[in-house]
Amino acid sequence: MQRENRLFCNCCGKEICIEIGSRMEEYYHLRKSWGYFSRKDGVTQAADICEACMDAWLGSFQIPPERIERTELFEC
Repeated sequence: MQRENRLFCNCCGKEICIEIGSRMEEYYHLRKSWGYFSRKDGVTQAADICEACMDAWLGSFQIPPERIERTELFEC
């Protein structure tokens, strides 16, 4: 959630540091536009989730998400 040019985790409310030149954090941006046959027809929802909350959320899944490890983090 962005507020006053600052980014906050929608789950825990912690500020996510994204300024260049200071300590930067990874975060997950979630965006879903709901379509027909849903109870949210025509609604778009967005959220930003810090790494700690993302780990906790994924850890609660009955079927864990697939984990794919990369050796190269940057592509040319």
